[in-house]
Amino acid sequence: MTPEEVFKNSIGNGLIRMVFSNPKDKDAFSQKMKVRPVVIREKLMFQITETVGSKESNTVKEIHKNLTENEMRKKASEAFPSSFLQVLVETEKGGFTLLANKKGTVTVRKNSKVTKPSKAPLSHNREKQYLIPEGTFVPFMADLGVMTKEGQIVKSKYDKYRQINRYLEFINDICDELPKDREITIIDFGCGKSYLTFALYYYLVCLNKRKARIVGLDLKTDVIRECNKLKDKYGYDGLVFIEGDVEHYISDRPVDMVISLHACDTATDYALYKGIFWKASVIMAVPCCQHELNKKIDCPELKGVLNYGILKDRVCAAFTDAMRANLLKEWGYDTQILEFIDMEHTPKNILIRAVRKKGIRPASDSKAFDELEKITGTELTLKKLLKDLREKDEKCDP
Repeated sequence: MTPEEVFKNSIGNGLIRMVFSNPKDKDAFSQKMKVRPVVIREKLMFQITETVGSKESNTVKEIHKNLTENEMRKKASEAFPSSFLQVLVETEKGGFTLLANKKGTVTVRKNSKVTKPSKAPLSHNREKQYLIPEGTFVPFMADLGVMTKEGQIVKSKYDKYRQINRYLEFINDICDELPKDREITIIDFGCGKSYLTFALYYYLVCLNKRKARIVGLDLKTDVIRECNKLKDKYGYDGLVFIEGDVEHYISDRPVDMVISLHACDTATDYALYKGIFWKASVIMAVPCCQHELNKKIDCPELKGVLNYGILKDRVCAAFTDAMRANLLKEWGYDTQILEFIDMEHTPKNILIRAVRKKGIRPASDSKAFDELEKITGTELTLKKLLKDLREKDEKCDP
């Protein structure tokens, strides 16, 4: 096994520690380098503690730096054997000693006796209690490559594990708003490959023993076919995947919750409209690709911003989501704009979460909404749909 293979197989895969020692140049700035995995802001990182300076000049000090998995692999390959002639590598499955001489000859020794703790010491971890806890085997998580058959989280997939649990935290916050005395119906528009849909079903039905029928809707035939195979494999009888689009979908039963994650452009408006039309208890949407306002906005006062494409996209997205939130309030929904997941995962990270309050009209600033509409010079698709709904049913009680 080469040093590169050792670094590739150990970093991010149960690494306990690495120690780089015996500097090639005794007068080098860096004298020793220790590496250990840590979790910072719930993300797996690798902390380097580098001893630099010299005892003779009384300048010895330690420098700390945190690197990502890929950065750490690159750093390790650059450090050995160019800067250090010895590396101790310890992982949960064993260890290695890497040796090199000044002529460039490298030796890799596998260590037979290494302490094997059940988990790598991630001392920066705040031991967050995730809704899908580590240690219990979950079929869809294993198929995603996030979890091993033993129920342990694959360290390189920690971000995906965190994202799934963050999504479920949003769900957990509104669980009390859903009926408890009957089976609930949830429609997930634009479900895609559906790992979050599977997570939702697992959390509600398998963990919390709620009676639920969840319908995943998507336009892609092959995606729907594969999702139905997986739900049969897992025995998720209350989970159904259907090929279709949000605009024309008709439910054969009352809908309690509508979800739309990354539905493109006005598809989000149709999802919000459907939720309002069905008087769903909860509506959750993460908008995506908002072109409608971008194409139509005409505001001389904002020309200094709108002249720049990326800023125009962001301003139009912000205006669009603010107007959608106000319309939801007008129709009886207590509405929040939340951060879905960290920006490092996706720029489409705004979550609109609306909870229907029966008999209570949440405070909405119609004047502010009118001003936004005036500035943009555009009537959103959602407003047009709701205007038609109000005209068709004057008795509607929003």
